[in-house]
Amino acid sequence: MQCGADMTNKVHHLLPAAILCFMAACGDDGPCLQDDKGECIAGETGAGTDPGFEGCAPHDQFEVGAELTCQGEGTGWLVTDVYGAGKQNPLTSCLAYEDPLNIPEFPTPDDCASVPLYQIPLGIPTPTACCTDDAAEESVVGTCELDCGFAACNAAIAAIRASADALVAPEPILEGAYDISKADLYAYADMLEAPLYLARCAEQVAENPDEIVELGLGGGASSPTKFGHIKDATLHLSCALDPEEPYASDPSAGACEEPTNIPASMAEQEAGGSIAAGAVTVSGPSAQITAAIHNASVSTRETLNRDMSVDFTLTAFEADVVDTSAGSFEFRNTHISLGGPASGTLEGEAVTFAPGTLRFVVNASVLVDGEALYGGLPAIAEFGNDTHATAIRGLDGSFHFVDATFVVGEYTAVLNTEPSVLAPVQ
Repeated sequence: MQCGADMTNKVHHLLPAAILCFMAACGDDGPCLQDDKGECIAGETGAGTDPGFEGCAPHDQFEVGAELTCQGEGTGWLVTDVYGAGKQNPLTSCLAYEDPLNIPEFPTPDDCASVPLYQIPLGIPTPTACCTDDAAEESVVGTCELDCGFAACNAAIAAIRASADALVAPEPILEGAYDISKADLYAYADMLEAPLYLARCAEQVAENPDEIVELGLGGGASSPTKFGHIKDATLHLSCALDPEEPYASDPSAGACEEPTNIPASMAEQEAGGSIAAGAVTVSGPSAQITAAIHNASVSTRETLNRDMSVDFTLTAFEADVVDTSAGSFEFRNTHISLGGPASGTLEGEAVTFAPGTLRFVVNASVLVDGEALYGGLPAIAEFGNDTHATAIRGLDGSFHFVDATFVVGEYTAVLNTEPSVLAPVQ
């Protein structure tokens, strides 16, 4: 996080630059799925539970077919840059190794091996396609590529968690740093497992067959000043079908209704409404500020999957913040909006957003001693949640945030809203 030079020169007393950055929306770093330009991805992914391959599940016209086993191989590894690791950076962790009995102490991508699709580790099912007898070959291949994409991403999630579990500090003095690295790895896995992010990951792999796709994951959720913090992580994945025989039939497999790894949905409901009241509280070493929000609205989408899990997507959030001040700083015309659909899971009444999946864009005009910064132009930046954020989706159709937390340096912002009943969108 950095402020512009003009802003920094004006911060001379009362509050440190960090609080100004937080309220005036200088950006922050943290876990997020990145595009090829290193920007955090926002908005719909384009991938979903219906890939549109006619004659194969989960196409909306599909009912029943025969299971086909996808054939080929895949590979994957995670590269991290860890604060305090020094010359050991970058660190590489492979999904499979060329010599599993003699894994180097500090592997490189050259030590990573491809594995046949029927031997994907960590309990990930072999990719399949579920298609009718008259399905076109391109439909079967497309389904195999997407199912393999989901398999690759699920394997990566499991491997990241396994890598975290395997971290053992060689001496007690390093335990704190190792715990921080573990927490960052778990946060990456949780983020990738969020439905929209998992779909995006699978889409990227499926759209680039025979290529090794690079997926930037950003910095870890922990404080950048702590030893063990993952400053940057990049996931490398590929899935290559056998060009001669990309799939094979298994007479003993019997009938099927869905592929192995592609999520299949049964129903979807959108809802929206206004938020009656809420507040943002910013606290840190030099101040605590609470500002009410008004003119707030929210939209959601809930998807019921065949396994009876529910994917929850916050599709829109808009709110104005009342003008407030802190010492000699004034914050006017502050507006909060959702940076892109936020992907979470709904269990009971609790909605959980993994670190990095709930991102807000903040606009604010900032004055110091009555003088407008930036020539009166608003400061704009995006913030993501550094820890799991929670909301409540009540059985009565209500929705509200509960201590959704965002951290910049030593300062913490917490968003709470009052329960507000949402109306279904027909």
